[in-house]
Amino acid sequence: MDQNESVVIRQRLRQLHATFTLASYSELESGFRTEQALLHEQHCLVLPLSGRCEVQLSQTAKRVTLQPGEMYYIPQGATAGCKVADEESFCFYWICFHLDAASSEFIRMLDLQLNSRIGNPGRVEQLFLQLVDLKGDLTISDELRARANVMELVAFYIDGGPLKHDETIKHPELQGLSSVLRYIEEHLSENTTVEELAKQVFLHPNYFITYFRSLTGLTPIQYVNQRKIEHARELLDRGGISVQDAAQAVGFNNPYFSRLFKQQIGLTPRRYRQMMANRKRTRQHPPESPEFTLPRWLDEFGWLEDAISAQGMSARRIRSIACKPHGN
Repeated sequence: MDQNESVVIRQRLRQLHATFTLASYSELESGFRTEQALLHEQHCLVLPLSGRCEVQLSQTAKRVTLQPGEMYYIPQGATAGCKVADEESFCFYWICFHLDAASSEFIRMLDLQLNSRIGNPGRVEQLFLQLVDLKGDLTISDELRARANVMELVAFYIDGGPLKHDETIKHPELQGLSSVLRYIEEHLSENTTVEELAKQVFLHPNYFITYFRSLTGLTPIQYVNQRKIEHARELLDRGGISVQDAAQAVGFNNPYFSRLFKQQIGLTPRRYRQMMANRKRTRQHPPESPEFTLPRWLDEFGWLEDAISAQGMSARRIRSIACKPHGN
């Protein structure tokens, strides 16, 4: 997988939205086998605790032996049969979750392997157990925690294999888009049009928009603008460049650039540049008084930039305000 394909996968994973539906602990007796393949109507993650179980997906003919030390993914819509080894029962946790249609289609396109090596077994088992313990009507906070647990389990699954050694994974549909992505990267300083991008894959512009969005989750222009802002952010991170020069480097005029930058990053480019410069100065010249350090979240606010850059008096003034007893 080349760098451009990796950018698309990162973009789609950012958009991934998983909703927890069900979790449980199950035990299958030794020698058990399903009489017929079962349809999985939702995405599933399985964590074996003991024993072994052979699973075969009917549609793809993929076959895998589920065993402790790994986590397994069964995609939505898969029809699977299983057979438990004779020596002992197969005990496992499992969860089901829902993905939106676009994310499900993207996961299908990646054709991920079923198994993933677990890097932190204790944490993974804890996440499964917390989901299993959720019963009855979930509160809003329960739903948020459950969603966070599912996303963390998905992250562990990805860390353990499917995309970790991505140089060996082939994605034909993404590879077909590579020429377009490469063209975008090579022309970030220009005003690229949909027609120019469509020519790279010999498609009509109207069909190209649909094709591009099905793979990236964004329209071509949305993707181009996002890559421009990401590149401008990298330039500002390095320092030594003005906001105007950064805007010109990605083919924008300053007012439009500032608006897009704030929409995507959350700060204006000027404030972002000042924040990066302040951080570099702080690393190079730490404050003389180590007993107080401004909380990291404070430097996210533009109106505190001057206070942060004045390392002595301003820091003490903020500290005194924060520590002043109520009512005095």
